[in-house]
Amino acid sequence: MNILGLQETDWLTRGPHTQHHIFERLSKNSNVKITILDYDIDKILKLDSLLVKKQIYSNIHRAVKDSHVLVVRTAHIQVPYLRRISSLITNFFGMLKLFRENRPDIILGFSITNGFIGLILAKLFRIPYIFYYIDLLHTLVSVSYAQYYAKLLSDYLFKKSDCVIVVTKFLQSYVINEGAPPKNVHILLNGISLENTIVNREKLEKLKHKLSIRENDFVLLYLGYLYDFAGLKEIIDYYNADVKSGKLNIKFLIVGDGEIYNRLINHVKEINADWVILTGKVPFFEITEYIELSNLCLMSFELNNVTKDITPVKVMEYMAMKKPVLSTSLPSIVREIGKNNGVIFAQNQKELVEKIRDLTKEKEKLKNLGLQGYELIKKHYMWPNILKDLKKIMLDLIKEKKQLS
Repeated sequence: MNILGLQETDWLTRGPHTQHHIFERLSKNSNVKITILDYDIDKILKLDSLLVKKQIYSNIHRAVKDSHVLVVRTAHIQVPYLRRISSLITNFFGMLKLFRENRPDIILGFSITNGFIGLILAKLFRIPYIFYYIDLLHTLVSVSYAQYYAKLLSDYLFKKSDCVIVVTKFLQSYVINEGAPPKNVHILLNGISLENTIVNREKLEKLKHKLSIRENDFVLLYLGYLYDFAGLKEIIDYYNADVKSGKLNIKFLIVGDGEIYNRLINHVKEINADWVILTGKVPFFEITEYIELSNLCLMSFELNNVTKDITPVKVMEYMAMKKPVLSTSLPSIVREIGKNNGVIFAQNQKELVEKIRDLTKEKEKLKNLGLQGYELIKKHYMWPNILKDLKKIMLDLIKEKKQLS
């Protein structure tokens, strides 16, 4: 099977996201070829020339070792406001070339504008098209006035794609309300692979030593992009005096980087909060030992327009490692996980911060909560089962399209 994947972020630096897990797992089958069109959204390729030439990366593995994904990044002009437009134009011609030289059997689009181009060409070439909708994509557009047009394109993709796949129950309701034919909408939850939860004990001991974590420390873990609305500074400020005075024995492990990373580093230095450990971004294949260090994992996002409808896969990654999670009551997470399944919900960030104090005294109870979450993951969130369902959807669409040709 020849599959073309379309996205609008950097495959090499962002994530790993749902598409990394899916495509890299599929690519391990020698009968499946995966080609990805992506975009240098973070301006990593800083070249002296005005034109950034086409780049090709092979055998990339972000989420799965020994995977074989081919990433194609078409040329673009390094001029503000023209970068994205120029890349869309070159993507159009790049897709045309792919269709003529190595026609895909199916296209999976994870983006709006690239996806729209892909859908139009898929219709012309009679190739089945799946819109794999993992988030409210139009809300992620940085330019506010463009969000309206992004939503229009999304709605068109909902209605005209051969299939829309969503990753949460909320998104399933949303895309149907926006016009997607219910019979074309399938829900495939974000998956977990237990092979990524195997702890290397030697690495773990070295990490404990490196981070000066002792057996009697209570380790809080925040993992992922450091958003301003993640409440990290609030947690640090609330507990700093008590930890420094010895009333609480907490280590706060913050693994990741992002918009407030430098601010947090400076703030921790200013208030001498040496119990806070900022590691920066850690490679995906080294995350396991960091999660294993923790007694409680945090999903501390403030409820806002960005967070109210998200279900981050990192919550499932925590649960797959039998770790309890403390989360604000983001509607999508409450709806997806449910209560008494390994996640403790706080009504808001203030309550979440305050709950930490009592939970530091309940290590054994937290271990049992972690086991409950693990059972939920085993039952509903395993990649082999999800990929089996995805393959069936793709093969049915390919067969149906051939019968109509």
